[in-house]
Amino acid sequence: MKIDMKAGPSFFGLEQVNAALKSGASVVSVQEGAVITSKVGEDAANVELAMTGFSVKLMLDDSGSATQRAKPWWRFW
Repeated sequence: MKIDMKAGPSFFGLEQVNAALKSGASVVSVQEGAVITSKVGEDAANVELAMTGFSVKLMLDDSGSATQRAKPWWRFW
């Protein structure tokens, strides 16, 4: 998820994950990802960052997929 104060929240990776789930993949685990930040200010000694989103890692098992179109989870991130 990315958060822009003007545009609002946006999501990334949902289409790929949903396609894999519809093809028969299953979620094995949800793991921590990363915090997304943006630089909002800077002076001689400090940099000011704002949290503008986050990511999570989904571990998917596509061995039971109905089709071979399901992609490995690591290609989503």
